[in-house]
Amino acid sequence: MQNECLLELKGLKTTFFTENGPVTVVNGVSFRVSAGETLGVVGESGCGKSVTSESILRLLNEKTTRYEGEINYKSKNLLSLTEEEMRDIRGNEISMIFQDPMTSLNPVYTIGDQIAESIMIHQKLKKKEAYAKAIDMLRLTGIPSPEKRAGEYPHELSGGMRQRVMIAIALACQPNLLIADEPTTALDVTIQSQILDLIQDLKQELKMGVILITHDLGVVAEVCTRVVVMYLGEVIEEARVGDLFANPLHPYTKGLLKSVPQLDGDRSQKLYVIQGSVPPLSNVPKGCRFAPRCAYSTKLCEESAPDLSGTEHKVRCWHYEAIVQKEGGLHAAQ
Repeated sequence: MQNECLLELKGLKTTFFTENGPVTVVNGVSFRVSAGETLGVVGESGCGKSVTSESILRLLNEKTTRYEGEINYKSKNLLSLTEEEMRDIRGNEISMIFQDPMTSLNPVYTIGDQIAESIMIHQKLKKKEAYAKAIDMLRLTGIPSPEKRAGEYPHELSGGMRQRVMIAIALACQPNLLIADEPTTALDVTIQSQILDLIQDLKQELKMGVILITHDLGVVAEVCTRVVVMYLGEVIEEARVGDLFANPLHPYTKGLLKSVPQLDGDRSQKLYVIQGSVPPLSNVPKGCRFAPRCAYSTKLCEESAPDLSGTEHKVRCWHYEAIVQKEGGLHAAQ
């Protein structure tokens, strides 16, 4: 079913235990992903996007990490499952494409063997059958001469080809949900477009949900249905893509959109820059986390943290209505 909820995060909190004490990297994150939709998760480096995705699959070292809240996948809370039960879900029902295929692929095994391994583990096929399916997956991802490529090693492939191999591994067991963490990082623009088109095509073919983690708002506009904006470990805005681009409500989101270069813009003008920098997670502001960098910040912002409010268009800001009125926005949070 197209609108079936596959995954729902409720107040996810991920805390690392460091030498200097506990540091909460993801703080109360909530969102949901349905079958057949692509949810974009955006924000600056260090805002908690990747840690959120790794928390969903419980990939972090649980000796030094504490999870709180709920990660409900098809009505099962993943945080309550045993490690063995999680292994049945990872790579099988929920798969992930990581940022750098060169560090994710094993350099001493051939491409075909690496894809076949996942199939053998989760689908209990014999090696010969699994290898044949691995070649089919390479063909599905558009790699030319898949039989030949299956016998090659990662270093023999280009960056774009390696990323396609990562997609083949992630989709080998036909997962219900795909998490793509910056899948086009370090690829040239043409290859980026091909990879994104491939993910969209396979999403339609396999009827899966996709979480696309990126810092590229152009990518979000092109392929996502809804978008979650994160800042310093929290969701600060969530909306349908069209609504977010037409009417951003949070000052941080407005800043991100203003920072995108415009083809028809005045080239004599400097690009817009959000003032200041992201503070370390060990020194989070007391009130609104964006307050030290926000032009609209007041004493209330500095002293008290706002909640995420709204239904279809959610925002975490004390003054968003006043800001919308002042700047002539279209509507407030619904």
